[in-house]
Amino acid sequence: MATIKAIESRSVHQIQSGQVIVDLNSVVKELVENSLDAGATSIDVRFKNHGLDSIEVQDNGKGISPDDFDTVALKHHTSKLSSYDDLTSLDTFGFRGEALSSLCALSKLHVLTARAEDGAVGKRLDFEVSGKLKGVTVTSAQKGTTVAVEDLFCSLPVRRKELEKNVKREYGKVIGLLHAYACISVGVRYSVSNQVPKGKKVAVFSTKANTTTRENIVNVYGAKTLHALVKLDLKLEMEPGKGPSTQSVRNWSTQASDNSRAVKVEGQISKPGYGEGRQAPDRQMFFVNSRPCALPQVAKAVNEVYKSYNHHQTPFIFANLVMDTNAYDVNVSPDKRTI
Repeated sequence: MATIKAIESRSVHQIQSGQVIVDLNSVVKELVENSLDAGATSIDVRFKNHGLDSIEVQDNGKGISPDDFDTVALKHHTSKLSSYDDLTSLDTFGFRGEALSSLCALSKLHVLTARAEDGAVGKRLDFEVSGKLKGVTVTSAQKGTTVAVEDLFCSLPVRRKELEKNVKREYGKVIGLLHAYACISVGVRYSVSNQVPKGKKVAVFSTKANTTTRENIVNVYGAKTLHALVKLDLKLEMEPGKGPSTQSVRNWSTQASDNSRAVKVEGQISKPGYGEGRQAPDRQMFFVNSRPCALPQVAKAVNEVYKSYNHHQTPFIFANLVMDTNAYDVNVSPDKRTI
């Protein structure tokens, strides 16, 4: 009979990393959110061969302090929270401290970073598979951070082969996700490009550092799309006891004031007339406090109401639910898209 014993640490790291970084989408999501959490107002996402060869995310955020070089890619090391209780007031995208560590295990990763006080002198950080810092070299760099991920899933042959087979489909999903971040991020400029082998770099889309989400939608989807939309502005009230049963939410349901139970739904939706909607639900974006997420029940409700006015088409939906951070649990899945 086999003896129960601990799995050695390297294998644990590989197993966990494969659950955090599951596809191209999760790579880009984690890196873009790191940039936003660093206060970036400009984010460039560069793909080579649709991400199969490399993905680079460059920002103009605050950069990484030399004091954090040793720990920036270690598993469960983060500056976003210090205890579990901090989750109830979380105002950052990330908090698990798993992304960079997982990418070290699944790809060839390096980081270029510089702070404002460093001038044009930056540092290149290289890491071991475990996320431990391997080396630091001086290089020229602009203020901010660039994370380069090459040969994604090189340590997982089956998953790498699957990515090679479906890379264009996966790339399409990533662009859809980037559309969501670009539309919701007010005051942030996005630039997305792709370079195919032996080809020129092609601009996919870009936004300006707009002051409204309406202007972002125009940059991403065009002015014609905006003409078919109306403002979404709803005020709802949650009913305690009918939501999730996590401890923080149970506490909230007994202590919540009228203000904390309020939910505002802000955004844009297709006009209800025939010809104003879309033939497929391919442009439906949902957010909770500006965090892109999957809200299938909300999506179903909105689509059913819209169908009562226009049963031939589905709506463009851009809906941001603004609510008390104590009223929902973001710590449900590693990608934080399940609320």
